[in-house]
Amino acid sequence: MLGYKVMRLSEDSKKFISGANSRLEFEAKCGEISMPGNGIYMSTNKQYVLDYYSGLADREALITFEFNEKEITFGNIEDVQNEVAVNKAKIVNIEELEE
Repeated sequence: MLGYKVMRLSEDSKKFISGANSRLEFEAKCGEISMPGNGIYMSTNKQYVLDYYSGLADREALITFEFNEKEITFGNIEDVQNEVAVNKAKIVNIEELEE
């Protein structure tokens, strides 16, 4: 299943930085990542993510994740404007957003 998340980019575009906890950062490249707690928050609704989570930082990227819906730790994918979380997911696409 695919999910989407907007994250802040470092000045050199080499790291993603969490908006909820700026101490959480990881390399801005495709591959598997994980986050503590409930995990990586995202939505399966790309437009919802762009509408509500972009424009909060000077440099941002739209991240497309691939994840296993059986590993959801929070949320419901049946909601139209869903937000779900998984402990780990694979980044399959990165699109830097224009201001």
